[in-house]
Amino acid sequence: MNASSFTQEMKNDLLSRLRKIEGQARGIRGMVENGSNCTDILIQISALSSAARRLGTIILQGCIQDCASSIPNMRDEADLKVKVDDMTNAIYRFINMK
Repeated sequence: MNASSFTQEMKNDLLSRLRKIEGQARGIRGMVENGSNCTDILIQISALSSAARRLGTIILQGCIQDCASSIPNMRDEADLKVKVDDMTNAIYRFINMK
């Protein structure tokens, strides 16, 4: 799945989430610049991390749905293997995201 395959609704949701993440990152930068309490900064970093993880989950879900929906139409075993490998790699990369 490519970003161009996203529905407009999905794209709008992802862009909204990205804007929130950008705002969180700017807020954290401001906290660092202003010498805020380390615990407060770490709490905001945790929130940012959770938001990024949720964004990745939504993208991964779309990828899996896209790949899975094309499988029933495949007749060539090599094409099927490529699709399964694509899904497996996407899941692996996301799970190991740090």
